[in-house]
Amino acid sequence: MSLVDLSVEPWRKVAFYSSEEAVGIVSELYKRWEAGGRRGTPLDYASEEELDKLILIAESIEPTDISDQQVKMLAAAIYGEEAAANLPRKKKNRAIEIIKRILLMKF
Repeated sequence: MSLVDLSVEPWRKVAFYSSEEAVGIVSELYKRWEAGGRRGTPLDYASEEELDKLILIAESIEPTDISDQQVKMLAAAIYGEEAAANLPRKKKNRAIEIIKRILLMKF
């Protein structure tokens, strides 16, 4: 939850829920949660394997700017997730990255 739903970066949430695997698992968890009378949270109904998969998906989301994420989402919607994962990465200015980290306190 802290990696995605409670993140201050809205594009982390968008990237996570753009994953077909994540959406499939989360959908199944909501079905179990509904069947369980909505007690607890949907994550309470996850197996350890499902939790591990969700964590791996969340951890694999790279810090990115909004425009990069929009391009990846569009490519995934049109060409599939594999094509989006293989997009060339935009080179970033190292000085700007250092300044962003200092200002955002991300080390």
